[in-house]
Amino acid sequence: MRWLALALLSTAMLVAAQQKQCIVSDFYAVSWIGEPTMRHMQLSMWLTTNGGNCTAEQLLVIWNNLAMWAGVADSAELRGKLLYFFARAREREEKK
Repeated sequence: MRWLALALLSTAMLVAAQQKQCIVSDFYAVSWIGEPTMRHMQLSMWLTTNGGNCTAEQLLVIWNNLAMWAGVADSAELRGKLLYFFARAREREEKK
């Protein structure tokens, strides 16, 4: 039992220590949640957590596919977060 707790704790620490990344396929994977309310909450959480690390191109891919991927979970909230992070990504990329 102690080994299991130690393994879970070690895994959690490794995950927390990793730099946050924007992997569009992870966003797509979350969109497969069957319950629309849960899907909306998880997509929103993913954007909040990872949106600041996305490039403008990645956010554009998500924007263009959101209706298909989110289905009825698509909302003004998700679109607003995408627009916010897209504007930040453009500013960040223009400074380079």
